[in-house]
Amino acid sequence: MYKSLFAFIFFLIFISLSLVACGKRGIPEPPSLVVPVKITDLRVDVAPGVRQLAWSLPASNADDSKPVDLKGFKVFFKNLPVDQNGCRFCDEGFNEYLDISLSKPTQGFSDGSTYYLPLPQVPFGFVYIFSVSSVNGRGWLSPVSNKLAVFHLPQVLPPTKLACQPSASVVDLLWQPPVVPTNFTGHLFYRVYRRNSRASSQDWQMITPEPVSDSEFIDVGLVDWGSYEYCVTAIVTHEDTYSESDFSNSTLVVPGDYNPPATVDNFSAFYYQGGIQLLWNASADSDLAGYRVYRHDSVTGLEQLFMTLRPLQHEFFDSNIVFGRTYTYWVTAFDQSDRKNESVPTPRLPVTVH
Repeated sequence: MYKSLFAFIFFLIFISLSLVACGKRGIPEPPSLVVPVKITDLRVDVAPGVRQLAWSLPASNADDSKPVDLKGFKVFFKNLPVDQNGCRFCDEGFNEYLDISLSKPTQGFSDGSTYYLPLPQVPFGFVYIFSVSSVNGRGWLSPVSNKLAVFHLPQVLPPTKLACQPSASVVDLLWQPPVVPTNFTGHLFYRVYRRNSRASSQDWQMITPEPVSDSEFIDVGLVDWGSYEYCVTAIVTHEDTYSESDFSNSTLVVPGDYNPPATVDNFSAFYYQGGIQLLWNASADSDLAGYRVYRHDSVTGLEQLFMTLRPLQHEFFDSNIVFGRTYTYWVTAFDQSDRKNESVPTPRLPVTVH
């Protein structure tokens, strides 16, 4: 009986110790197994004239600890004919492409949060598949990143013959497309860049977040009589990858209302009751600011802006005359723009006062 009781008590003690042991932490991992968190944003970064791989530097270790034990990266790749889609993203076939040491990188650079690596030229008819692993201080690798397919894209020149047509708060841009190889099966797009020409240190600002397919773009909402500079790049795309040309030659333009009103119709001038009567049809221009009446005196030779009239005043009586002289008149319309654009003048009509 005592033996059975002793065995039972021993069993209870063993169970209790086991339960207490379950609350303890397990054996900690050695430092060599603490690797940076997996990279998940491997991508192609494109800028004018530049095409490169890019990925964010890990912000923590795989166990959420910090600081990150990051020594460098290993970049892997495989090349496949474009028609072999079956194994494009499978794990087989990858080889080491580059071993990067952050302390002494031989290729690429880090800006503090992102690493950039120049892309090799992919041969026509092939696709390169890339992936990246981080390397910790003891040489252990993190899990491989997302896999990224990079296709062959031809080197493309920038567009040419960029021309800008200004109008009120608007600039209309036109350019000549570049020549692309006949065997290119992708798509050709464009990006438009702008900067304030009076701020010489300002970088180019892309104003087409979505690339445009036509070789024309209308930029709106500008400040009239501000000075702007434009350039354009060409983009070639295939599936999810693309490449951007260098900047085109730039063009300087000043937007504003450069369009004058139409020429005044049915202008007439004749002597009437001690003066000279001028008549014309009212202008239909929506931004009409008024009319300007000009006069030339045949005796004095004086030629001047004689009178400025409001939009509703489409006639004028000149009583400031001297008998025996000939006066010549013409009229223009002008608009409300800052430039006060002036129409082509009417025909000059002479009137002799007898």
